[in-house]
Amino acid sequence: MQITIIGLGGIGASIGLAYQHAELGDLVRGYDIDANALQGALGMGAIDEPIDCMDKCADADVIIMATPPRAVPELFQRLAPRLRPDTVMTDVVSVKQPVLEWARAHLPYPNRFVGGHPIAGTERHGYQAARADLFQGAQWVLTPTPETDSDAIGRVESLIRAVRAVPIRMEAAQHDSEFALLSFVPHCLAFSLAALHAENPTQLQGGGSWKSATRVAHSDPELWVELLLLNRAATEERLNALIERLRKIQQALQQGDSGRLRRQLQW
Repeated sequence: MQITIIGLGGIGASIGLAYQHAELGDLVRGYDIDANALQGALGMGAIDEPIDCMDKCADADVIIMATPPRAVPELFQRLAPRLRPDTVMTDVVSVKQPVLEWARAHLPYPNRFVGGHPIAGTERHGYQAARADLFQGAQWVLTPTPETDSDAIGRVESLIRAVRAVPIRMEAAQHDSEFALLSFVPHCLAFSLAALHAENPTQLQGGGSWKSATRVAHSDPELWVELLLLNRAATEERLNALIERLRKIQQALQQGDSGRLRRQLQW
């Protein structure tokens, strides 16, 4: 089987490394607009062969889109005329409903596309952040539609298991709602805390709670602008709920009400 990874940043290169460690004998090729990423992934053994032209990516059994979200619609359109009816496509974007809409709009065989999201990223990015064990034991969400071919789902699930992740099927809307709470709100909070600290420098470094709360503030802000706008309704809903809880804590502090404060800190 021939696998092509488009986008060789931290996630894309990690997929290549993890799959190579599975030693299944398949050919793993890769493409990236950044020549340094392409050569870096080749040098670390994440891919067997580099692809020098994006049009050549269509000639694969499985195509994994590991690019920033903004690149996906254009790549779909670019690959569409060259895709084979049996080729399976998947992605790793952490918002699923927009990607499914793009697939329906631009791909000639949307039934061969399986929306995916490995829940295994870190605040680091670029091929230098790639790890062969990144997906070990991690959930990898798939969001097939009623029209998605069962064979396509099976192929992607086999790939996920090969990199030692755990495939889980879910409706795209449910994924986007749940991940707004599990990731999007924490990122908003981390960026906000880091900005607050920049405005109010401290002599103390902060302990484990501060480091845990702000770790993902080192993530790529440009990527998160894209993601937050793509999932803005669900994120806004979760942010409003968080703001309301914080407001209640603030009110308990203003009133010196220990009972009310205790209730807000319990869960």
